[in-house]
Amino acid sequence: MKRCFSIVLFSAVLCLSVLSISDSAYAIEGFRGSSWGELRYDIPTKNGTSDLWLYGWIKQGVDWKRWGNTTLNTYATIRYSLDTERLDWNSHIGPGVGISVDTYSPKGIAASWGVEYIWDRYYESARTEQKVVVYMNWFGWWDLKKKP
Repeated sequence: MKRCFSIVLFSAVLCLSVLSISDSAYAIEGFRGSSWGELRYDIPTKNGTSDLWLYGWIKQGVDWKRWGNTTLNTYATIRYSLDTERLDWNSHIGPGVGISVDTYSPKGIAASWGVEYIWDRYYESARTEQKVVVYMNWFGWWDLKKKP
């Protein structure tokens, strides 16, 4: 637990130090942050089990270079998951750090490619898992009503 707290504290200090840097230093393009989360309730099944589940992440980054709608970003993140069934694989929290290339289009799509190092701490078993994740994610939106 002490080690997990140290990692979270280090990540918070790193984020605050980056935010204190002048925007003209090192030609920083921006300090983009984001969060995502979901709260869901699984309706009881025949055996009577149900589950309330909260999961998501909070991410704060630094955009170092911009090419049109594409940026090079480094970031710190906190990922969390908690459920009422107390399932170990669904109940964890962990900081992480990463680097990504993010592309945004005003026409309705966003995509990211990156590498992230994550420290997960599981509530039920008290185990810690460290892992490197290579990822690609995307998000899209549209409107079926034609605008004049």
